[in-house]
Amino acid sequence: MAPVWFSDVRPLIKNGVEKVIEQHQNVDIDPPIQTFHQLSSGGFIDNTEEFSVPTPGDLFDDNDLFDNLYEGEFKEAAQRIYAQLPEPPDDDEYSKTGRIESIERALFKFVGVVLNYAGEMKFNEDAFAAAFDEQFEPRFTDREYSRFLLCLKNTTIEPDITIDLDTSIQGSPDYLGPYGIDTLRIRPLDRLEEVGIATHEAPRTGVIEPIDTLDADRPNAALEIVLHRRRPYREIARDIDDIEISPWERADFDVTPVDVYPWKQLTDVIDFISTSVRRCLRLLCPLGTVGFEKGYHVVPGWESYRGIATPVTFELEFECPSSTTGTHITEDRAIEIPRFWSTHRRQLVPDHSKFQNPLTRFERMFSRESLEDQLVDCVVGCETTVLKGGSPGGNRYRLGVRTAVLLGEQNTQNWSSERIAKFFKTLYEYRNKVVHDDTSLPDEPTGGDLISVGGKEFVASSFLIRARELYADLIMEYLDLVASEHGSIQDINKSVDSGVLKQSGEIRQELFQSDQN
Repeated sequence: MAPVWFSDVRPLIKNGVEKVIEQHQNVDIDPPIQTFHQLSSGGFIDNTEEFSVPTPGDLFDDNDLFDNLYEGEFKEAAQRIYAQLPEPPDDDEYSKTGRIESIERALFKFVGVVLNYAGEMKFNEDAFAAAFDEQFEPRFTDREYSRFLLCLKNTTIEPDITIDLDTSIQGSPDYLGPYGIDTLRIRPLDRLEEVGIATHEAPRTGVIEPIDTLDADRPNAALEIVLHRRRPYREIARDIDDIEISPWERADFDVTPVDVYPWKQLTDVIDFISTSVRRCLRLLCPLGTVGFEKGYHVVPGWESYRGIATPVTFELEFECPSSTTGTHITEDRAIEIPRFWSTHRRQLVPDHSKFQNPLTRFERMFSRESLEDQLVDCVVGCETTVLKGGSPGGNRYRLGVRTAVLLGEQNTQNWSSERIAKFFKTLYEYRNKVVHDDTSLPDEPTGGDLISVGGKEFVASSFLIRARELYADLIMEYLDLVASEHGSIQDINKSVDSGVLKQSGEIRQELFQSDQN
């Protein structure tokens, strides 16, 4: 955010901009043209179209034009700005006059910024106001707010759905550091954002290229993150990197922001938030592979002001495997997601003391290529949750009994408790075959070598999809129980065992016999 004293020079700058434009609006020079790519409704290959728009302000970046036309309209404003800035270093080789002239030159170039907002060689009051509010900052600060769009992969969303998520999440240590979360929401990308991303992917080229992260036929879902800078960037850089940021590092002064950041801290924050949200979505939608492919930092600019595109300054890379099964966010899920997030957002963060291991194993199932690795990760994850705490019987028996009690009749598959118990005991049995006997899982519908549970046979891939869905059910059940009872996973398991031991001897005997069979 610009310093308060900038309002004192605003009228002077406005008058200077008006004068410069008035003197030179009839300059007989065709303005430069900038090329953009826009998503169309065509097929996968022909999903972009190219169009060009005038950028008259680029004329004012020409040094010769500056030398020929400039007549000192910004001298007073430049002197006031100079007086408010930190003193140059003692060994500064430039004179005070030279420094003021460099500010004047920057203000002259700001005329070009205003013209790009206006779209023509003519002063426009609204365009000046927008340019001043969005762009007029000293070079040594960044913007107060940083906005990111993280494209969701394998995921679509209804065009009128916006899901606002609670922003009060915390890590240990305080991961946010210099930033706080201002906005956190899941929504479709709008047209300007899609054009900005397509333009960033294929800048200034006449080649039509497919944009993998965008789908031209339906709304593209994205996670929007807006971070609020808590302190001036100069203070952040001084504290974190022991760097003194000065506006006098170079001879040429700039009045527009350069969007500088403490890079490691910024990317750590984005990774922290995106991991937490991804876990929330995968637990609620375990059938598909929800994730992020690319993230984009977007800023305000003349392109968005003129309804052309949302400018993208840089991208962040994410890893997410492709999936043949997509996830579609409908109204029902749009209600469920913020409710679950609000309740459990603090347990979904990376390195949470109680849930990091089960959540990590759960997520690894989505990226493992072999079915055997997926199965082992699922069982190991169950061992770090369901098998915590001692009780009579072996691991296979305890896994079946505890999952049956925890999930009961309320689970994704609507299975009975007995079938749940058999499924997880079978899961553990195949884990032993993979780990101890190096057995490959059957994934061909041969009929004689399939995984059988309760009279129903599965190929390994279908069996593991059910395992992933039921594993998500288990984690969500533990999340609810730990949150409501303020206990630990081990406390929950002791309560389960206590309930089982209170049942009749006939039921316990039946469970033991079932395990022997």
